[in-house]
Amino acid sequence: MWFRALRLWQLRAPWTLSDEDFDQALASQPFTPCGPGQTERSGWAPLLEEEDGAHVLGQGPFQLCRLRTQERILPKAAIMECYPERAAAQEAKTGIPVKGMARRELIETLTSELLSQALVRSRRTWVLIDRDRGLLATEGSVAAKAEAVLESLRGALGSLPIAPLRFENPLDGVLTRWLMGDPLPAGFSLGQWADLEHPLDRANKVRFRGQDLDEAEVHATLERGLRVTALELHYQLTDDAAVSFVLDEEGVIKRLRLPEADDDSPAEDAAAALDAHLALLAPTLGKLIDALLPALGGLQKDDADG
Repeated sequence: MWFRALRLWQLRAPWTLSDEDFDQALASQPFTPCGPGQTERSGWAPLLEEEDGAHVLGQGPFQLCRLRTQERILPKAAIMECYPERAAAQEAKTGIPVKGMARRELIETLTSELLSQALVRSRRTWVLIDRDRGLLATEGSVAAKAEAVLESLRGALGSLPIAPLRFENPLDGVLTRWLMGDPLPAGFSLGQWADLEHPLDRANKVRFRGQDLDEAEVHATLERGLRVTALELHYQLTDDAAVSFVLDEEGVIKRLRLPEADDDSPAEDAAAALDAHLALLAPTLGKLIDALLPALGGLQKDDADG
């Protein structure tokens, strides 16, 4: 268990929900499986997926919960595989070519028929509340999926005053200057991963993987006017513990590796293991955020004060 990628959101009002009240709110919007004609269903699941299990794990300023989304797997290719035979049969019966509206209606009919036979798969998305910092983290880097998680949370709570982080300085400018050789803030160093893109030609992209980012090849790319859209960074937590991650121009953290997260050995007691994991990792993530936000120039004043 843990975030390998995450988006951070600013809570626009103090988070006052107790663990019990938060749990009760999520339990009012439980996960239920997809019905025969449904393509997707989402709901809040117990953390250990036990019947009547807790939906929220609270520990100090942190609260952890998880959304479960189930979807039916029906590739368009599977529908179109059946289409020619059905269209031919319909044309033979009616004597009318299957075109335009008739074609769309036949595809909708096939989709409905095949959907009830389609396999299902689930994805589970962690959400972490940090009351002290006024932040909420959604697992994953895809914006649409993060928005769907927030919408489900809003549905359970009735309202959710929240906004994406807005930084005082454009992040692509900060990351580009760091890659050009500007000194990094204390504790930070460059990794071996960078994505660059020309601001006037998004197809003009260069990616560096597994190489030192202070090489002449990297600097030559910057001299052609490309800007950094994602950059790997390391942050030294202690003398013998570091965090590595890729930060993109939207402030999304990807490929996150926290020191304690590397030990995925099974535990006899799943509840105790989850509790211990949260105790180790949430504060570590908090320390990274405390260092990273100022290093990037801070949030816009209305966000920082809101």
